[in-house]
Amino acid sequence: MRLRRIMQHRLIWFRDDLRVTDNAAVSAALDCDPNTRISAVFLTAESDWASFGYGPNRLYYTQQLLTHLSTSLASLGICLTVIRLKTYHDQVAWIGQFCATECVSDLYFNQEYQWNERLRDRQIRDHAGSVTVHAFVDRVLLQPSTVLTGDERFYSVFSPFKRRWLSIYQDQGVRPFALPHRSRAPMEPNQWSSLCDRPDSDLSQFPMTEEDAQRALEDFVTHRLGHYDRTRNQPDVSGTSRLSGALARGLLSPRQCIQAAEDQIQRPIWEFPDNAFSWINELIWRDFYQHLLVGFPRLSKNRAFRTETEALVWRNLPAEIDAWKAGRTGIPIVDAGMRELKATGWMHNRVRMIVAQFLTKNLLCDWRIGEAHFMQFLVDSDLGANNGGWQWSASTGTDAAPYFRVFNPVSQSETHDPQANYISHWIPELLTIPVKKRHAPWSGSIPQGYTAPIVDLKTSRQRAIDAFKDLKS
Repeated sequence: MRLRRIMQHRLIWFRDDLRVTDNAAVSAALDCDPNTRISAVFLTAESDWASFGYGPNRLYYTQQLLTHLSTSLASLGICLTVIRLKTYHDQVAWIGQFCATECVSDLYFNQEYQWNERLRDRQIRDHAGSVTVHAFVDRVLLQPSTVLTGDERFYSVFSPFKRRWLSIYQDQGVRPFALPHRSRAPMEPNQWSSLCDRPDSDLSQFPMTEEDAQRALEDFVTHRLGHYDRTRNQPDVSGTSRLSGALARGLLSPRQCIQAAEDQIQRPIWEFPDNAFSWINELIWRDFYQHLLVGFPRLSKNRAFRTETEALVWRNLPAEIDAWKAGRTGIPIVDAGMRELKATGWMHNRVRMIVAQFLTKNLLCDWRIGEAHFMQFLVDSDLGANNGGWQWSASTGTDAAPYFRVFNPVSQSETHDPQANYISHWIPELLTIPVKKRHAPWSGSIPQGYTAPIVDLKTSRQRAIDAFKDLKS
């Protein structure tokens, strides 16, 4: 046994889990004799990532997190190496070669649930040879395939999934992983060529370190969690957690979120008051979308969940799509959201639904166009949540909005931004007209510099309903 410990070489493979604290793979890998050799690596797959639509915002944010992760690991006596590769096939080859040449005994990583990533990890296991592969549940609170229907199928509707999820969570309990205290000599962090030199947007509002993320989480649970349900749909106030980027890139774990919320409310999540549980509900939705990727692989393959909707005849008019992307549709709440996305790499969740329904219903454009645009700009871009949200809005997905339920962007704006503070911030052209006119400026005189609506909301709504009715017939 002593010889085995001396000869061990453990390799930690980081993905979208760029933190040391409460990292399942890191905690397991560090639970060993301090003399055990431990290496850490982050592998890019730049051609594959480009084909998935990963944009400069996501890559730049990842680069910043890697820099801080490298410093944290170096303080623990572990050197992080960043290797620039083209494809997932290259990743498999690099892992195999490194493990062979460096006599790696154990490989540690956290599971990913997209189709391509699961295929890659299967190849890693199949070619591991004498290397022991340790794969951990870290991205979700409950492992996909553990929350199933009575006849062992994956849920496709959220409400029964949530009930089953809560039942299992209450029985099992999930707590953050402790970091083993093993003394190692610190070292200098590595250097590497930057994944991205500059983002497309101003990312200054996103936490860049684990400490930043923890402070943001603590601020949220202390000041906003208790009335989350009342403010989460108001884009003009700081009512949401703004932690989606940190969660998507793994700077923060969902376990840490649950723990912080329970510490604040002083009771387990299943006993939370409704206002606070609304935020927990969002974390369960996050799990739901990851489970769907495993249960229904076609979601990772650019296909609709409801296969019959593949026959929809989308209009896909380039001029209208360009106007939507640029925030020049003439519908203020839509334009405000699209401008916020481009400027900040983030968009309020209520507004995401509004702009998505406008594109897919009022403009009758393929949801995949919007999904790709969000993937390009969102720092929190994640296939499960992004695909799930877009297919929900387009009525092509699991548990989707009924096709006849089409958001009216004007009434949405009046309800959730009643003083027009949000739209006025992002569309200063509207400041010259009365507040009540800013939700639908065409009802009066359209201010100079702004544009008339590119589509009639009433007739375009009916056009979308008719297109779905034609599918049924």
